[in-house]
Amino acid sequence: MLEMENWYEFTNRTWGNLLDTIAEKYPEQVALIFKGKQVTYREFQHRVDRIAKGLIAFGVGKGETVGIWMTNCLEWIYTQYAIYKVGAIMLPVYTRWRGTEVKYSLGQSDTSTLVMMDNFLGSIDALEMFKGLCPEISNYEPGEFHSEAFPNLRRVIILGDRKCKGMIDFSEVMRIGDSETLNNELKKHQVSVDPFDVVNIMFTSGTTGFSKGGLSMHRNNMACVHTVGKRMNLKSTDRFLLDFPLFSNFGCLFVAGLGIYHGISIVINEIFDPEQSFRAIEKYKITHLFGTPSMFIMFLDHPKLKTANLSSLRGGLVGGAPVPPWGMKGIIDDLGAKEMLNIYGLSECGGTSTTTLIDDPLDVKCNTAGIPLPNVLLSIVNPETGKELGCGEVGEIWLKDVYPGSCVGKGYYKMPDETSHTITKDGWFRTGDIGKLDERGYLRFEGRLKEMFCVGGFNVYPAEIENFISEHPKVRNAYVIGVPDRRLGEIPMAFIELHEGESLTEEEIINFCKKRIANFKVPKYIKFIHCEDVPLTGSGKVRKFILREQAIKELRLENNQH
Repeated sequence: MLEMENWYEFTNRTWGNLLDTIAEKYPEQVALIFKGKQVTYREFQHRVDRIAKGLIAFGVGKGETVGIWMTNCLEWIYTQYAIYKVGAIMLPVYTRWRGTEVKYSLGQSDTSTLVMMDNFLGSIDALEMFKGLCPEISNYEPGEFHSEAFPNLRRVIILGDRKCKGMIDFSEVMRIGDSETLNNELKKHQVSVDPFDVVNIMFTSGTTGFSKGGLSMHRNNMACVHTVGKRMNLKSTDRFLLDFPLFSNFGCLFVAGLGIYHGISIVINEIFDPEQSFRAIEKYKITHLFGTPSMFIMFLDHPKLKTANLSSLRGGLVGGAPVPPWGMKGIIDDLGAKEMLNIYGLSECGGTSTTTLIDDPLDVKCNTAGIPLPNVLLSIVNPETGKELGCGEVGEIWLKDVYPGSCVGKGYYKMPDETSHTITKDGWFRTGDIGKLDERGYLRFEGRLKEMFCVGGFNVYPAEIENFISEHPKVRNAYVIGVPDRRLGEIPMAFIELHEGESLTEEEIINFCKKRIANFKVPKYIKFIHCEDVPLTGSGKVRKFILREQAIKELRLENNQH
């Protein structure tokens, strides 16, 4: 218990204060590298402070929501930590969203300030997209903007070569923030921030078609990155590669935030491109990689894998979806990341709740998501009765704080009913995920509660079938859904992605399944697909509700729905 109390007290801080501590401890250590430009922790802190003071000068106050709508760049991270120092709340706006989604996120979150690029990757005109949502912006002077569509939006700050009359130029924020006369104002703001204050509004990825703004605190994020870093045995001499979009919780917290917390150098790529990543690993001696299973599979499939010098790689984190056993074996054997950890978590609960351990055997890293972190209580519960289930029993995953604020966030922004339904009166967070604990307390993820379907009275968990089908040597990935059936209610359908150059028939897959799983779990329908046909969220998760809609339409099963 003493060890837990030590980590709990140590993580009772805010992100703004944490950055100051790290900059004082490692002033000349390289913090960030982007497109060859290197920024030390001292320089990082100075630029964050300039932007924070500029935001204050333009009227941004504590508790306001500030959106960031940019692709990966240094200014993204500077702005993120400036928002934290001011005591405002950061809203990452997905660059893959379009008009309707951007409008919803800015409006629902009561965003007061938007920091945006004029275009994304030279091909997506973000400025014109925003002007389409708010054509009236050109009628106002900078800082005086009012919009009927966004009644809380007061400021739009733009980074890029193009300008717009009603927007504030990012360089102007930096210029004003360079004044030392605002130093005391920044100190007042920073001192007013409490570790239990909300730090981020992270919209759910929308795998079920419904997005909610999860509220993270400085407190639970701190506890999470601290304990994960201990599990990973991180050192300040390590080097991270950030391939993930910063608008995702994985990117801004579990690569950037994790690295900054431990004083590590972070190499940032604007987009994920395996070949570019291989070059970065060689040039900067990267020690840790991070990503979803699909990202790591792209590494393993890339021809440069055979010639790249990956000797510096030691570990990293893989999460966001179940990783196929052959994929984890490839990460460890072919990439050489022998300390890679498989993880499970939600942004609403700090980001990560369980991890495997560095010295776990391969089969454990392949087939489980590990054991709870020291800041997390985990229980498997019957979702209908709330009764705790025993070892090996499948139920809903519930999470809880070990100490106040160590795991569970504050629910969902402006959604009291959703919050009260999700967080029980005694503090348990109902994840909506299904899993079971083995005899050692390791978590085995079985899928989403909403993805579970019932075949003639028997509960079926898609992840179980997916994991089995993925054991076939020719199968790269499998995605299982339930589709309507007049007699049984629902029956399994599998979307299957094969390894390059391989071929299988529907009959071969069905026969493979019949030999080893119960007949009601055997997919009745099979569809072979390519990876580019899999609908994904902005953070790389599979949108199964879209696969289901497509299947019902293609198979003409509309009349089978009950």
